[in-house]
Amino acid sequence: MSRIEIDGKSVDVPPNINLIEAARAAGIEIPHYCYHPGLSVAGSCRMCQLEVEQNGRKALVIGCATTAAEGMKISTTAERVLKQRQMVLEFLLQNHPLDCPICDDAGECELQNYYMKYGLHDSRVELAEKYRKHKVIDLGPTVVLDSERCVLCSRCVRFLQEITGTGELGIFGQGMDSELLTIPSVRLDNPYSGCVVDLCPVGALTDKDFRFKRRVWYLKKVPSVCQACSRGCNIEIYYDIRHPYKGPGRRIQRLKPRYNHFVNEWWICDRGRYSYHAVDAPDRLTTVQTRSSNGDSAPNIKRVLQEAARAIKNAKEKHGTKSIAVLGSANSSNEDLYVLHRLFTQHLGVHHFDVSLKSEPSGEEDEILRKADLAPNRRGALEIGLRPAASGKFSGDNIIRAALAHEIYVLIVVRHDLSLVLRPEDFNRLGNLDHLLYLGEHESPMVGIAHGVIPIAAWAERDGSYTNFQGRVQRTTQAFPPLGQARPEWEVWRLLGAEVGLTIKAKTAEEVFAELTKNVAAFRGLTWESLIPSGRMLAGVPEPPYRKVRTARPLE
Repeated sequence: MSRIEIDGKSVDVPPNINLIEAARAAGIEIPHYCYHPGLSVAGSCRMCQLEVEQNGRKALVIGCATTAAEGMKISTTAERVLKQRQMVLEFLLQNHPLDCPICDDAGECELQNYYMKYGLHDSRVELAEKYRKHKVIDLGPTVVLDSERCVLCSRCVRFLQEITGTGELGIFGQGMDSELLTIPSVRLDNPYSGCVVDLCPVGALTDKDFRFKRRVWYLKKVPSVCQACSRGCNIEIYYDIRHPYKGPGRRIQRLKPRYNHFVNEWWICDRGRYSYHAVDAPDRLTTVQTRSSNGDSAPNIKRVLQEAARAIKNAKEKHGTKSIAVLGSANSSNEDLYVLHRLFTQHLGVHHFDVSLKSEPSGEEDEILRKADLAPNRRGALEIGLRPAASGKFSGDNIIRAALAHEIYVLIVVRHDLSLVLRPEDFNRLGNLDHLLYLGEHESPMVGIAHGVIPIAAWAERDGSYTNFQGRVQRTTQAFPPLGQARPEWEVWRLLGAEVGLTIKAKTAEEVFAELTKNVAAFRGLTWESLIPSGRMLAGVPEPPYRKVRTARPLE
């Protein structure tokens, strides 16, 4: 460690740390544009200039490219430092368009923020003299570029060179003609293209999905975990439920990556970034349904669960527990799976269960973040005990075969659309079971053949925890209430348990998790609070090494 002094405050910093990060450790922000801790140092914007005194000599340095050394005295507020910042801002604003009222980045733009904090100078440039560049350039399927707003920080260029290794963007021209553009005949169309919008400190790069949808000052945010694959990238949900007239039916406005150096660093793939649309999709299930309603009255969840409980009891009495099967979901939370396991396996003695089918689709995998396994909690399901016998006798595929062979009388299905894996005639035969209970988030052909249908809350509508492929347990946070009659899955199992003689006292996801940690060895020692902000590893599972995402060499 080296001891340095920043604005009169002594702080110990690790070796090889630059002055921006050293100041951050002391709780002091150094303004910057081109610097990003996940990318190589460009040192081009000059916004991070500081006054450094060492060995009796004072000099102006740029914080991003200067390493902290023992005995340094650093001033972030010296008069000439403030003057330099103001001059850099004046230079950047010389040709910057005055279109803040229509810019998506207004409210979180670092050019705005730094001007208000360090600038506030009178412009010496007439509006007519501003240098014009290209506007509204369609870079690819997700990103739009406005070159006039660009401050040439090169963050996006370095990301595409150093992280994805695809290199679609570059800075062309010299002097006043320098401009950010795509490489000729190349589209910005890689699986991580949305990250360049996160990196842009101004409004030069905007996301088509969010463009002109909502002002950022309307948005609230909560920490969460991506559900698009088994990595469990950390994210923030940005949502707005106070202004529905600005976009009826759209509560989530965007997802942004949340830093976790063990899981995803600063990044997120586009598959996860745009996965939130499923939460507010038009085909969301919002009402309880049952075959036996006959239109007399609207069914409620108690009625559906009473019918399911009667069918379970009858099947168990007449044919034994081998006549009952559960096809759960690896997309369910740890709390969902724990209560499911406690109800069916421990209380009812049902052992025909699984959480997956071999025929289910997998995704593309790469060396950056994406995993082929699209289920966010398969590791959690396995640790809790929801796995078929080693012989595979009770695997999901064999459960379906047994149901078609009239060996299963009661089948409970969570989320799976079996019409995608069965021939139409076989799928329709499932409706002839004594009872088929379906829990899902979206409309599907399963609704048409099930005896009872219960809508369940989406991941953004409830609190929960998930275990990624490494064994890291992380939390999601409820952003807003579930739609219609939907409720968390574990609550459905708690209510069904009451109908078959099992009392579960837990009333919140936190209370269920506390019970889980007492009864499942892999989760012992964990607490609900410890899962924020970056999660905790399962008991006995070593912490993975610091994750450094880089697929290409830094720019020379």
